[in-house]
Amino acid sequence: MFSLKVKAVIVNYLKRAYLPKRVIQALGASWHAHHFVCGGCRKELGGGGFMEQAGRPYCSSCYADKFASRCAGCGTPIVDKAIIALDAKWHRECFTCTKCRNPVTDSTFSVLDNKPLCGKCA
Repeated sequence: MFSLKVKAVIVNYLKRAYLPKRVIQALGASWHAHHFVCGGCRKELGGGGFMEQAGRPYCSSCYADKFASRCAGCGTPIVDKAIIALDAKWHRECFTCTKCRNPVTDSTFSVLDNKPLCGKCA
């Protein structure tokens, strides 16, 4: 007769012991795989990438929707580089002249009703 010793891990979500191969180590805690879910959409995150906010994991989509800055032009989350102008953040493609809709590419531009104007329209 023999005995097999397996060290159990206390899982964060339910505080129950599980075998280590069924556990995800993340955010300084151990999680049962089906309890390591996005704090927004509740989808399982598995061993893939995630973003953390206030100790909770989020998928990249929910993180952007809940916590990213919003573009002053279109209102959608900014998850890449942004233009900062007129006390706001803008996607590059949204920072356009309010009259002709061409991109404002110069570092100097005019303003009409707190919106950018290119040099030609100013």
